[in-house]
Amino acid sequence: MALRIVFSVLGFAALLIGGLIFAIGPATTGQVFAAMLRVVMPNKPPLVGLAGADIDSEMRFYAVLWMAYGGAALWVTRALPMRMDLLRLMLVVFWLGGLGRVISYLAVGAPHPLFIALMWVEIALPPALIALSYKRAKTASA
Repeated sequence: MALRIVFSVLGFAALLIGGLIFAIGPATTGQVFAAMLRVVMPNKPPLVGLAGADIDSEMRFYAVLWMAYGGAALWVTRALPMRMDLLRLMLVVFWLGGLGRVISYLAVGAPHPLFIALMWVEIALPPALIALSYKRAKTASA
């Protein structure tokens, strides 16, 4: 049950973030989430660097993929026992995205704290959910 809830939240979040980037652009979306971060972590710098035609174009393109990922995640959760392998595959893909952020951090330097927080979620959450999926499968077969 927890696995279904957390993966559903991940799916809704992907739809929301992708939809916002697509509709209002990456700069405005980033400012919204940076403001939310400042509520729990005051004194964080403003988010800059998400403006400009190149970034806007690229991010709106990838926003559609985020929305597709979110829709697929919600589809997977509707028949979880039968789609457990797909759930795990999607979590590996999500984790690889986090690994991309780690590589960027090491190669280029630290991004805004918002992206560091996202990196930690993307690195920590998938292994935890994959472990939970195997625990669930083990208890279901017992």
